Amino acid sequence: MPRMLLALSVTLVCACAPTLFYNQTFLVSEDLKLGQNGYASLPTTGETVDLSPIKAQEKSADRVHYLKVHGASFVVGEGFKQVWRLWSGGADQAHYKPVELQPGAAGFRAPSLEVSGKCALVRWTKDNLQAKAFVNADGDVDERKCPDE
Repeated sequence: MPRMLLALSVTLVCACAPTLFYNQTFLVSEDLKLGQNGYASLPTTGETVDLSPIKAQEKSADRVHYLKVHGASFVVGEGFKQVWRLWSGGADQAHYKPVELQPGAAGFRAPSLEVSGKCALVRWTKDNLQAKAFVNADGDVDERKCPDE
């Protein structure tokens, strides 16, 4: 019985913890080299991320652009068929899902990621023309403006 009371007390204390603003957004994207095992390390923070499930689905996954906007990370590489969104799964885990964008027959050519307001701005060459799309942390896409604005 005392253990149950202790567990209940800890739960109640944690539920009442104060909150503060915590903007998890990079100023610029990281250009990362993937290891043979699919891991990449962010040189600015030392964090590592296992991108092997994404590497297995993308034919040319040696280097990627990596950007975090409001807690969600975005990954794209030259020739990728998808831009990938990653978000916290808790306990050093992340969920991942492709963003609904059509890169063109050759995949994403000359892709880049940058912060634009509350969104990731994805730029690439599609059919010899410049293309762009804004993607928010939830994965919503708009080609004209950030969906959160």
